[in-house]
Amino acid sequence: MPNGTRQPAALPVLFLTEMWERFGFYVVQGLLVLYMTQHYEYSDSKSYSILGAFTALAYISPIIGGKLADRLLGFTTAVIWGGLILVLGYGLLAIPSNGILFFPGLATIIIGTGMFKPCISSLLGEQYQKEDPRREAGFTIFYIGINMGAFISGISSGYIKDAFGWHIGFMLASIGLLIGLATFMLGLRYIKNVHTHPKITLRTALQLILYGLLATIGITFLLQVSALSDWVLPGFGVLLVAYLAWLTLQQTAVYRKSMAMLNILLLSSIVFWMMYFQMFFSVNLFISRLVDRTLFGVPLSTTVFYAAESIFIITLGPLFAWSWHTLGRKNQNPETISKFILGTFFAGLGFLILSIGTQYPSAEGLVYPIWVFLAYLLITIGELFISPIGLSAVTMLAPPKLVGFMMGVWFVATGFGGMFAGALARIASVPDTAITTAEKLAVYHTAFLDYAGIAFFVSIALFFSQFLVKKFILR
Repeated sequence: MPNGTRQPAALPVLFLTEMWERFGFYVVQGLLVLYMTQHYEYSDSKSYSILGAFTALAYISPIIGGKLADRLLGFTTAVIWGGLILVLGYGLLAIPSNGILFFPGLATIIIGTGMFKPCISSLLGEQYQKEDPRREAGFTIFYIGINMGAFISGISSGYIKDAFGWHIGFMLASIGLLIGLATFMLGLRYIKNVHTHPKITLRTALQLILYGLLATIGITFLLQVSALSDWVLPGFGVLLVAYLAWLTLQQTAVYRKSMAMLNILLLSSIVFWMMYFQMFFSVNLFISRLVDRTLFGVPLSTTVFYAAESIFIITLGPLFAWSWHTLGRKNQNPETISKFILGTFFAGLGFLILSIGTQYPSAEGLVYPIWVFLAYLLITIGELFISPIGLSAVTMLAPPKLVGFMMGVWFVATGFGGMFAGALARIASVPDTAITTAEKLAVYHTAFLDYAGIAFFVSIALFFSQFLVKKFILR
């Protein structure tokens, strides 16, 4: 057992590497729907569909990338390859090409994220012994790095795009990844890599490149054909749910009960993420079109608003962690399902606030920015009830041999939240017939009210379902 509380020397290296990777990803995530509607003049509905498929695949791909690292590449090599592929993907978006490179760029980013994202976290886990008391603090610091990356991208990318254009904005993402990769390479001597793998042969490397090219072509086609993505991704979801049900029935009586509860939590988390991702979907367009983007005389870019959510996470996260620790010592810590109910409910409150805000515009017909910040604060509270709690629930409820797999399923559920976010956002699509500001506000008012209604309905249904679960599953 390590003495003291000093963290491993690898933590700052991995912190900065992940911070810059998330910086690049959120630059694209924050600009993408704006880019499609303003630069390519896609309809709201088409843009939401593409962004939904992109988000879903970006969160689903780590399952394949993680398996590839486990069996062949190793975590260190996968991080380096994934980072280089991300640099290429962001670079493709940064090249003016009349749209020819747009979808291949998105496909390349999905593949790079799939290799990078699971392996950087796994490397951090390898820096600790199983019972190391520093582990949770280390991952908390690492999570702050994720939000720092999102914050830096939010406060910079919008202004840079406004000043220098879309392609320079995307080039910013590539530069961020290059900084992250340089940090990782320089810090390799501090990183302990437990699971080593044999060197990749030239033949294996060529095979991987070929598979990567085929995957890029397939994902490029999938992103462009909305009807295909609307069927393929939900079809995969149905198969996954069926497999989880079968897997649950194969467990012993004790683990069968805990797996059933975990499956319910996973399904309910999709609803929350469906709401959460609206920050990058419908709310992003709403802000760019109908929100007064000045605060105390200071002009705000559209991306600054989602940066506020990261600040709320960094500020409130330690308070929530302290609260759960204190309540746990007193045996008063709420059950996991109760926290999921509250998380979904707070997401509903956030959209209720946004809906109310559309009813009280300024003299110029624009919505005051304080309504958006207040809504994001409530959604952040909801995230803190669900995201870290869900990760903990996986480790507690999954059978020991399935923890890694179920952790992957947790991220897949997040991806499906992104996919359904694209479908849900279509409610907020502004038709061509809506010309005046008042007409556009009416569309968003109805959409945000519908979002709130869905969240409230699910939180109520989840509240009553817990009694059925306890009676028929957990008895």
